[in-house]
Amino acid sequence: MNNLKVTSKIKFLILILLVIIILFVIPNISSLGITPGRTTIDFSPGLEKEIKFDILNSENKNMNVAFAVQSEIEDEKIIILDSNVVHFNSDENSKSFSYKLKLPSEMDPGLHKLGIAVIELPEDLDSEEITVRTALSVVTQLYIYVKYPGKYLDANLNIIGKEETNLISFYIPVISRGEENIEQAGGIIEIYQGDKKIKVMDTNKISISSGERKELKAVLDSGEFSPGRYKAIAKIDYDGNKLIIEKEFEVGEEFIKVLGVSTDNFQLGQVARIKILVQNKQENKISGANAEMNVYDSELKQVVDLKSEDYEIPELSNKELIVYWDTQEVEQGQYTSELKVNHDEKISLKNLKIDISKNSMIFSGVGFTISNNAGKLNTKNLLLIVIGILVLANLLWFLWWLKKKKFKSSRGKRKKSKY
Repeated sequence: MNNLKVTSKIKFLILILLVIIILFVIPNISSLGITPGRTTIDFSPGLEKEIKFDILNSENKNMNVAFAVQSEIEDEKIIILDSNVVHFNSDENSKSFSYKLKLPSEMDPGLHKLGIAVIELPEDLDSEEITVRTALSVVTQLYIYVKYPGKYLDANLNIIGKEETNLISFYIPVISRGEENIEQAGGIIEIYQGDKKIKVMDTNKISISSGERKELKAVLDSGEFSPGRYKAIAKIDYDGNKLIIEKEFEVGEEFIKVLGVSTDNFQLGQVARIKILVQNKQENKISGANAEMNVYDSELKQVVDLKSEDYEIPELSNKELIVYWDTQEVEQGQYTSELKVNHDEKISLKNLKIDISKNSMIFSGVGFTISNNAGKLNTKNLLLIVIGILVLANLLWFLWWLKKKKFKSSRGKRKKSKY
């Protein structure tokens, strides 16, 4: 009976080790990726510019992809592509492409959203006149901002709660989209439970130059509030102009949690595949969840604006949201990042620090962090460690078996000597 228990324990140990191999050695694969996720420019009449992007063949397979321009502007050929369909060989991890941007002499004030969808096609492509048999696609977005005449403020309301405290922070990122500077911007945030106003908070006051981004903020101690749904109404005044934003929020445990951030086989100068592991803590699935990562240098200048595709996260489960960062023009050093996970018109926000060296990208400030050194060496070391553990387990089993055999042999000799 004891021997049976020992054998079961050994089998269980081997099973755990096999699970470790599956979790850490076999990569999470998505066959198609694109970077950058978004390019943002300010409008300039008649601007002509070449914009580069990379398509990633993460699964290393033979495939064809087609390009499709997405534009809300009719009768204007702003994006010009060199080709409509390209081929990837299995040994091509990525390919660089570009499109020509040609802006008209004038555009309506505000934000104009364009982009290029990259759609995977069947491998046996004979002509461009085919039926797409797969829905797999990724998009590189192009945002064009046209300044408004006079003074104009663009703002958003972000509500961030911390599980370890009762504090809820209200952040209002504001950008001056007008041609004139704003001398003073500030406001109040009103908190409602149903139709009843229960709290009023003042924000800080700031000045904003044309095209500049700053932030208004206020902090609420929710310890006196019961768990439930509330509404925040931000009323902003900028040089006599009014702007109102409202958003609902929950008091209590957050429904989606950022567990950790990591990269695979990072090398500076290449495209980094950043994995953001999140947990859906509610008993309903989340649709349209995505991650945004704004990275800033030591002088608080924006380096890159990364955005993932939309994901569906089943109830009470974890999901990896993927963003890609082309680090070709990135220097070694320390960076800060604002990570937003958007879901069901809510937002989870984390502030991260990123340490970048030649062979590693290390995230700190949230959950677990993993630094993966360059290329295949890291995976090889991991395989050697796992194989070493398996060899050790088999050696222990062999020693146990020898000891058991020796014990049976000596016991048999003792029985023989009695007769």
